[in-house]
Amino acid sequence: MYTLIAVLFMLVANNAFAHQLKAAETTVLFNKQSNQLEVMHRFYLHDTEHAVQHLFDKKADIIGSKETQHDFANYVATQFFIKDLAENTLALNDVGFEVDGKFFWVYQETKLPTDLTGIKLFNGALRELWPTQVNMVNIEGKGEVKTLYFTKNEDWLVTKF
Repeated sequence: MYTLIAVLFMLVANNAFAHQLKAAETTVLFNKQSNQLEVMHRFYLHDTEHAVQHLFDKKADIIGSKETQHDFANYVATQFFIKDLAENTLALNDVGFEVDGKFFWVYQETKLPTDLTGIKLFNGALRELWPTQVNMVNIEGKGEVKTLYFTKNEDWLVTKF
């Protein structure tokens, strides 16, 4: 009986703390088939619900309002930058956004650059709201997948190919 109670307590405690971690994931894909550098940002919808109320308006509605979704996508675009190693900014075009299950996605792209030996990235989304926010970025399509972690102390991170 005590074992069952302990197990139930651990499950409830895990669920209560499971979403305390503030995290987002971005994929930077060098897509040779489309000749595009594709950027896909994935946020937990629960986090975006709280974020838009802090960023825009207490009544902002990420689920029911296309305007709020558009505003959040624009916010993400102002928080993510790519440069080549010579410090030239790669201008990203906004492609779109969507709510998909428990996630909010933001899509960007640019023409696939040639002769890159590496990139320098900045990902500040939601980090000004939550000091514990972690933004993970996976870089794919240039050999082995590389992963960068942006936390409160990380501004620009570099990866070389």
